[in-house]
Amino acid sequence: MIIPTTTIPKEVSGGEDLVVVRRRDFEAFQKWREEIRDALTKVNRGRKEYKKGKTVTVSSPRAFR
Repeated sequence: MIIPTTTIPKEVSGGEDLVVVRRRDFEAFQKWREEIRDALTKVNRGRKEYKKGKTVTVSSPRAFR
């Protein structure tokens, strides 16, 4: 079994190791990373609003009715 190989010059890789992954795996990783970034942005915004006193504290969901 012959495995095709490609040599990548050090100038292109900057001397770093490169990893090849399937496109669908990379796209799934990008989607996951964007979801994490969005969640952390919302958490940070909530913390800032809590510190400024812009949040409401309730003891039960019935308080929203």
